[in-house]
Amino acid sequence: MSHILSCFSNSFGPLGVWVAAENLIKTGLTHLELALRGHNLGGLVIPEEVVVTEKADDATAKKFVEHLSKHEAGVSGCNVGGANILTDEGVTITCNRLRFAAKWFGVSICVTGAGQPKTDEEWSVIAANLHKIGQVAADCGITLALETHKGPTQNAAAMLKTLNDVNHPAVKLNFDTGNIAYYNEDMTPMGELKKVAPLVVNVHVKDNRGRLEDWYFPALGEGGAVDFTDIRETLDSVGYSGAYTVELEGIGGEPEPGLEERIHRLRKSYDHLKKCGY
Repeated sequence: MSHILSCFSNSFGPLGVWVAAENLIKTGLTHLELALRGHNLGGLVIPEEVVVTEKADDATAKKFVEHLSKHEAGVSGCNVGGANILTDEGVTITCNRLRFAAKWFGVSICVTGAGQPKTDEEWSVIAANLHKIGQVAADCGITLALETHKGPTQNAAAMLKTLNDVNHPAVKLNFDTGNIAYYNEDMTPMGELKKVAPLVVNVHVKDNRGRLEDWYFPALGEGGAVDFTDIRETLDSVGYSGAYTVELEGIGGEPEPGLEERIHRLRKSYDHLKKCGY
């Protein structure tokens, strides 16, 4: 089974999406999952000014689309998360990002988070808001893929409860192979994936050492805790046809790797996936 091998634009770190598009061809990967926001978590900081967000004017968005085409960089999806979806403002921001993604990139998948509720009451609000966001996604021809993050989607049991509570056909899962061990003790990505595989519409392929809250996300194959062949075979068995998106968030405490090292790690990751039958 042939799959799109994609690259999360955050793998280029503070260099941003324009540089990612220019250099994607050197990695072997053919598509980008575009972040539509900046990032500041753990060892990864990406200023918003190096990302094309939903606030971009038409001229900027058009120029970036032309830039992607010039460098033969496809777009497998967009990452629209980051806003506080417990609030009306956060819902509006997320929906605006969905509309922007549909208008300019024509994507069918957008990845977002499921929030960080502290109480059952907060979760009730977020679940209702995710249902609303899911309807906007559906209206745009998009399926929303909930990222593997702490709380509502940190393991298979939480994911299943969340999808049941949200109860919208356009809201499914983005499965992150590196985040299972990061957020859970005594769980493996392979074990959790088998419980939710039919509900997965996007995958972040990420490696680590299998340790709780250990910011160690090297080139694929160098962490040792993720069996990427098993991941592929599990998803092949349920007819998964979505992208496999390489996400390299680096190693905590290391100096900024720079462009050449980032390209090198992505190329090693591509080669490892090919060895695993992708």
